[in-house]
Parts: sequence; C-alpha cells; structure tokens
Amino acid sequence: METTANNNTTSHKVQDKLTKLFLAMLIVQFALNFAGSPILKYSYLLSVFSMLALVLFCSPEVSLPYFFPFFMIEGQGRILWNYNPIFRVLFDALLLLCAFKAFYSKKRVIDIRAIPTYIYILIFFHFLWFSVQLFNPNGVGFLGVVAAAKIYIIPFIIFLSFLANDGLQKLEVLKKIEALCLFTLFIHGLLVIFQYSQGESFITSITPYYEQVIGERFSGALFRPFGTTHLPGGYSIYIVLLLPFIFLTKAKNYKVVIYKLATVGISFYCLFLSQVRSGMIKAFFITFTITSLLYIRGQKRFKKIIVSFLAIFIFGYVITNVGVLDDRDIEKIAPALNRFMSIFDKRTINSSRETPTVILSYILERLDETPLGLGPGRTGAASNMNKLKIAADPIFGLKESWAYDNLFLSLAVELGIGAIFYLLIILLLPLKMINHSIRSFLRNDKIFPIVIISAIVPVVILIGNWGAIGLPYNPESFCFWFLLALGLKNIESREVTSS
Repeated sequence: METTANNNTTSHKVQDKLTKLFLAMLIVQFALNFAGSPILKYSYLLSVFSMLALVLFCSPEVSLPYFFPFFMIEGQGRILWNYNPIFRVLFDALLLLCAFKAFYSKKRVIDIRAIPTYIYILIFFHFLWFSVQLFNPNGVGFLGVVAAAKIYIIPFIIFLSFLANDGLQKLEVLKKIEALCLFTLFIHGLLVIFQYSQGESFITSITPYYEQVIGERFSGALFRPFGTTHLPGGYSIYIVLLLPFIFLTKAKNYKVVIYKLATVGISFYCLFLSQVRSGMIKAFFITFTITSLLYIRGQKRFKKIIVSFLAIFIFGYVITNVGVLDDRDIEKIAPALNRFMSIFDKRTINSSRETPTVILSYILERLDETPLGLGPGRTGAASNMNKLKIAADPIFGLKESWAYDNLFLSLAVELGIGAIFYLLIILLLPLKMINHSIRSFLRNDKIFPIVIISAIVPVVILIGNWGAIGLPYNPESFCFWFLLALGLKNIESREVTSS
C-alpha cells in the first residue's frame, strides 16, 4: 500500500512538471512570435517534444486538455518546416497515440453506455464500406485510399477514445480546458492584432516560406495576419470553435468575467481583421446563442457578455464614422471593412454557393453514374495528393471530382451510396444532442452549459460544410468529435447518477 502511494505521488510530480514544461514552451512560442524571431523554427520542436512527453508519461485525462493550445500552434509548425509531411500529420499522430493509451487504460474500445447501439452499427458499416473502397476500380489507387483513412477512419477512432476518457466528466478537467482555451485565445488575439499592425514583412522575416503562402492574393493592402495558424486569416476558424469553450463553467468572480469579456472582444476584432465572413457569422451566432440561453436559464452574469456584443459594434461604428480614426487608419482597414460589409449583400452570398436544388441534382447524378463512388481522396484537401492521377483519369477527371466546396456532395462523389452511413452518423449525433439540450434546459440541469455547447457548435459546423469541406479535417474534425463525446459523456454521467 505504501509503495503504491509513493508511486502515485511520484507520478503526480512527473505529470505536474511535464504540464508546467509544456506551458513554459507555449509561452516561449508566443513570446518569440511577438519578437518575430527565426528561432521559432526550433522552439516549436521543443513544444512538440513537451507535448509528446505529456502524451507518453501522463494519463489521457491529464494530457487531453493540452491538445487545445497545441493545435492552435501546430499550423505554424507546418510553415516553419516548409510543410514537411511529418509536421502535417503530427497533431493527428499525437492524438492517435493518446487514443490508444485511453483504450489501454480502459481495457476496451467501445463504451456501450455512451451512445446508442445503432451508432456503433453505423460506424461498423462505415468502416466496412471504406474497406470496399480499397478495391474500387474508379479509385485513385490503393495507397491513395489508405492515406484517406486519416480523414475517414482515424476521426472515429479518436471519437471512441474520447468516449473512453472519463476525464470528460470531471469538473477539474473541464476547468482546465476552459482556462487553456481562454488564455490561448486571449494571447493569440493580441498576436494577430500585433501582426496586422506590423504588416507582412514582419512574418516573412521569421521564415521566407510565409511568402509562398501569402502569394499575391494576400499581399499589400489585402494582407491578413496568420497568428500561429498556417493560412492567412486562418485563425478565424479556431476562434469560432474554441470561443464557446470559455463558457463551459460558471465564472465565480468579476475578474474572470472581465477576462472573458476582453477575450470575446479581442476575438471578434480579430475576426474582423481576418476578413472571413463565414467565420464572423458563425462566431456571432454561436456565442450569442450560448450566452443568451445561459442568461435565460439564470446565469445573469452572461448578460454582460450579451451587452458587450452591442458595445463592440457600436464602438466599431463610432471609430469608423465619427472621425476617431484619420484617413490613413481608415484606408488601412478598408479592405477588411468592405469585405465585412459584404456579409449583408445577398447577391454576394448567393453567388458564392450553389443552391440546395443544384447540389441535390449533382448528388443524384453522381450516385446514378457511380454508385460505388470515385473513391476517397478525390475531393477536398486530400485531392491535392492525387491531382496528377485524377487529371490523367480518362473517364472521371478533375471536373467529375469537383464537389463545389460542399461536404455532402463530396461524400456522394467519393463514397457513393455508402456515404449514407457517414451522413447518418454526423446528422443523428447532433440531433441527439439538440434533444438532450432541450430536456436539460427545461430541467435546469447543471450540465446544461456543456450540453448546449456540445449541440450548437457541431450543428453550425455541419451547416458551414454546405459551403466548405472542413469536417473531415482539423480543426473542425477535432472539435466536432470532441464536443459530441463531451456532451454524450456528461449525459451518461447524469443518467447513471439519477438512476
């Protein structure tokens, strides 16, 4: 007994030191970003090794929260290392390692209580259909389909590992996730604003590879800061996905409320600078809906956050229309302002995406021509690996592989009739969360903030995938499956306690 107690004490000490080491490396990473130092390339390696140590020597409960700040900086790691294939799959590899540790600690892969049996059946048939795609005569080749397992198979394995992680039911773990997201969003927002003020020459001095990513499209007056992501303005999707996490638990003092208000304000200003209209709409809808429901439910401090939204837009209107900014300042933010105002232009929105009728007709056409599908790796980001093979295909070339930036059409093109299994999973689970959100709201449950966040964000992700193929890839994939698992685990915990 004494030996076991000593081992546990030693284990806690090791875990505590490793978590502090990772946080120290995270702070160094941001500090070097503000300094614009080329040393970032090597300091990022220290962050990777500290994250690897967390995964190897800490339990999944301890290491999982630190994946949130890590995946906020891993995009920059791709640029720093010139999109080396190792750094492109690094996050998924570490997450998969954490998943196997979770399975090993629980001595099982499936938690039969967490989700209905029919979901497991659908996952099984999805895996079975994917194995059929290995021999699809229309496919891009055996290796191309194997590579596509990264987006069609691994996310489900990680989802099951989240369900095996009991830390998702513990308040201290949720508070840690909230605190890490809050800190990362706040400091990252300051970095974005700083980069915008410095211009593109500031980040290209870190590594010349930034110039290739910026190109002509985002240079000069059209420059969009990167933050620590791998795309110009790419941090907008991280704000959309991570901002809801700061409402997981109730703020107990006004200092925390002010901290959250400041983070919301900075994040929305960064969304404005990113010039990503869909990100602004999604973030506003998600945050306003969550805070409104929490306020209606009785958490009155969230009223201040709702009021802050009005203050942000009034402030923005005043500084751009009543002479607070001079002509040079207005000229500098003009591209961002013009793009933001195009949100309200119905013609711009309609011209950007195909109508449901057109997409449905394309889906039916593809299913009629190729019921087996054209094989995974034909559309979306994965198609870049197989572009030469697709272009050389005499029957189904690049034109037939184009999915109009629509996930649902993409699934029909790649998986054929078997797309129904994947579609049912990603549609039924959010619907289940919506159902539990309504019941939790009416019962005034303590888990309501968790459940409502776990319902709204996945639904918004799905709606957004009508105009983008993002769900199969990070960061949407990670947050989508984590939030569904988070909600399901806490529903399961409540039901077990009630019984």
